[in-house]
Amino acid sequence: MIEDTTTAKLEGTASNINAGIRVMPIRTRQIIGNDSSSYIYRHSHDGIDENLLIFFHGAGDTHLPFDALGCQMALPQTATLSISASISLNNLTSEATTNKFMKLPFGLGYTWFEEMDYECTGETLESNHPRRLKSLTTALEILYQLLCSLTDQGITDFTWLPERVFLFGFSAGGCLAMELCRMWMEKGRIPLGGVICIAGGVKTKGLGNSTQQTQQPTDVLVITGEDDSVYSPADAQLSKRLYNASKVQIHVQKGKGHGMVDRKEEMQAIMEFLSKRLARRFVSMEEM
Repeated sequence: MIEDTTTAKLEGTASNINAGIRVMPIRTRQIIGNDSSSYIYRHSHDGIDENLLIFFHGAGDTHLPFDALGCQMALPQTATLSISASISLNNLTSEATTNKFMKLPFGLGYTWFEEMDYECTGETLESNHPRRLKSLTTALEILYQLLCSLTDQGITDFTWLPERVFLFGFSAGGCLAMELCRMWMEKGRIPLGGVICIAGGVKTKGLGNSTQQTQQPTDVLVITGEDDSVYSPADAQLSKRLYNASKVQIHVQKGKGHGMVDRKEEMQAIMEFLSKRLARRFVSMEEM
């Protein structure tokens, strides 16, 4: 794990929170462990960790480019947590059948769930293929517990309010982030601050057993390329209908295929989405 060296050993005491520093909750640290190669947590560049932005990479990628992106974005009062699918989580409840995600064959890295037939043909699995749905459900159950550890209020620990937690995912990570928000809603949780899905989103009806929405869904921004053959603009529209049409914004980037954010227009859409939803703490007024 990487943390600012000046605050890495601080506990989540009231004095630290008042100063703006917010370390990961004790329960989260128990789950996420000390594997320094699998995740990076960084405090906000301005020293006030009022919000939290969590990054999920695409298949075969790592969390490192997303950690760098978080640093470049330099969002006000926003800590970042970049997670690799190579991570093994600890102390999970019995709801999760495993504490790991998926290792790709031929040394190609890791991914969150099974999108292709990695055992035999290498072909893409249909959206409703049983293996895809099973592995996706497992990944969601694991990350749901991690998200709960970051937001559930404790007696001696400090967590984030759900509406101050944001998700950012690319490709498979985008699908995962949007699916996680839908599971969050189906379990009756307070909506998160927002989710940004780059070239990925939900592709099937809800995986849970809930037939009634007891909470409003989290706001979503989907960004896809005009020429994306993996997650097309038509796929983005399908995701919007499957999730909640009134809560999803779609930005289609002209002349672009399947790829991460690399255009001014895309980043502008992201920053506008976040600027309307990030919480701000006015420390100067608190000191009066």
